[in-house]
Amino acid sequence: MKKQTLFGLIFVIIGFNILVNTMNLSIGNFIAPLIFFVMGLFFYKRNHNFISLVFFVISASIVFDQLLGMNFMGLLIAIAALYFGIRLVRSPSKEKDDSEKVHDKLEKKLRKAERKLHKFNEKTQVEDEPKRTKDNRTVFTPTMRKSLIGEVHYLGEAFELNDLTIWNGIGEVRIDLSRAIIPEGETVIVVQALIGEVDFYVPEDLAVSIQASSIIGEVSLFHESHGGINQQLSIASKDYKQAPRRVKLILSTFIGDVKVRAI
Repeated sequence: MKKQTLFGLIFVIIGFNILVNTMNLSIGNFIAPLIFFVMGLFFYKRNHNFISLVFFVISASIVFDQLLGMNFMGLLIAIAALYFGIRLVRSPSKEKDDSEKVHDKLEKKLRKAERKLHKFNEKTQVEDEPKRTKDNRTVFTPTMRKSLIGEVHYLGEAFELNDLTIWNGIGEVRIDLSRAIIPEGETVIVVQALIGEVDFYVPEDLAVSIQASSIIGEVSLFHESHGGINQQLSIASKDYKQAPRRVKLILSTFIGDVKVRAI
């Protein structure tokens, strides 16, 4: 270690100690927020932005409560309520017009996807055997998966899709349906998350019915997106019930984003 760096650290420690003593605080007051801050940095470096934000907010709330005597979460809720209230008062008609435009664009996109699906079904026959990966392995999805803390990913290898229920406490759920071997009929996927993001990637030629909700966060279905408190969106492909292969998605999270993207 260079002398300059060593002296710098010494001065930082001395200054921090003087600051703590001046404010009549103890070092112990900073242990809990420091732990949550370090955990936030840990997840942030691994590109888990939402989880890192949760830990940063917890750290900040503890600091605000101990140093300033303020309820940080109450302050955030008050600011959020004021923001969304002012937004609704100022531009209710504009949001309605934008929503109608987005809905029209989405309808056109879905009609185009249905035409592609119809042409595809005319040119191909139903395969009796599932597709396999390069090393002759097929991944089968379980009917139910539960996790308190962790990530649920179906992104890499091809997998055979069955009716699936996922409950995840804290973490991300990401599923790429372009990698799925989808059986005939309707396949239902239910995802419930407490804290975390739910991301789905849907082929444009796949018939889908989607019900998505988030208590605190953003709900984005293709080109339509809404953020705030208690957001709910639902959409379905045209002639969904007549499609030979169709997937129904029921997605919900308490704190976090629900996003469905077309690929």
